[in-house]
Amino acid sequence: MIKKITTTALAALAFIALTGCGEEKAPEAVTYKYSTVEVYEKSCIKCHGKFGEGNPAKKTPALNDRTAGEMAQDLYDVKNGGTSGQSGGTDHEIMEHNMQKLVDKGYDYDINAMAEFLSYLVKNK
Repeated sequence: MIKKITTTALAALAFIALTGCGEEKAPEAVTYKYSTVEVYEKSCIKCHGKFGEGNPAKKTPALNDRTAGEMAQDLYDVKNGGTSGQSGGTDHEIMEHNMQKLVDKGYDYDINAMAEFLSYLVKNK
């Protein structure tokens, strides 16, 4: 009986050791079809302008009046339906709809990379 319990306990410990004790795996790297610059030039520039100045005629907001951190939050809201906890997403409803169409066409992007690019774009116009 003791030998059976010991064997079972050892088997359980071996299983836990071999499975990594629930260690989290590193997230897989995401590969995008286009670079951040290509995404902006092919899908954003026509509404938001060459330097992120926006276009009142198209009712598109300027992107050059935010810090990289604020822009990252806005981009997160657009891509995730306002789920950052900071915004209800209502300011981004039209772009949330358009974003899905852009992603379907391959114009997806890393949020932080796009925010940094927009910050760079504004500083270097």
